[in-house]
Amino acid sequence: MSTEWTLAAFTVALSVISVVFSGFFAVRTTRLSHQLDDERALKREQQSATKAAERVYEPLAQAAAELQSRIYNIVETGWVPLMKRYESHGNYALTSTAFLFAHYFGWIEARRQAVLSSSGEGRRDEEVQRLIDGVLRILRRSDDSEGFLFFTTEQRAIGELMCSFETHPETGVRTANVMGYAAFEKKYRTKPEFAKWFMPITTGMTLVSTGDVRRLVAIQTALVDLIDTLDPKRRYTAGHELKVIDLSDNV
Repeated sequence: MSTEWTLAAFTVALSVISVVFSGFFAVRTTRLSHQLDDERALKREQQSATKAAERVYEPLAQAAAELQSRIYNIVETGWVPLMKRYESHGNYALTSTAFLFAHYFGWIEARRQAVLSSSGEGRRDEEVQRLIDGVLRILRRSDDSEGFLFFTTEQRAIGELMCSFETHPETGVRTANVMGYAAFEKKYRTKPEFAKWFMPITTGMTLVSTGDVRRLVAIQTALVDLIDTLDPKRRYTAGHELKVIDLSDNV
């Protein structure tokens, strides 16, 4: 009888141990599954953010290339000769220069919104952000002259004014639209409250005519660095000469 009870007790003990271990491994498996799900979700978010940002790499690279090209021409040619070149087109030189700054700010805002709407971040886009921040800091730097001085909130405000967004009804993807030159020129000419955002351009051009091009040279250099990362194979910016201004050539 004692042997039977011993065997029965041993069997019960084995059953209890089996249940405990089964429960332990079930909990562990569930935790590992959740951990893997979280890691996959994080990776999807990171990929989504990078892809969202990359959707605006092409227009952003083109906007940056057009702006740096105008800056290069202003510094190398001088503002007065540039004004004379376009004098038959009225205020084109000033208006188009303001537009090129605004167009760049618009695509910077479009990229920011794309990243915010997707969440997460990717390694390549971290480098792009670092270079964008470099341009931003030069534009807001107050230890230079007042010319082309745009504080951070002013840069974003202009970007917001230049941007509109459409949401695709089926996919839910938001597509950015940045104001073109025709709409900008009309608004710049007819809306004083809009044109006032670009007073740093007018101030800057006055200083350029006296030879003060320090900020412009720094901006152009930073833009070329940004373009090198956005478009290393020159697929989007092939038509632009991306040459950093060397003031020693003018000495």
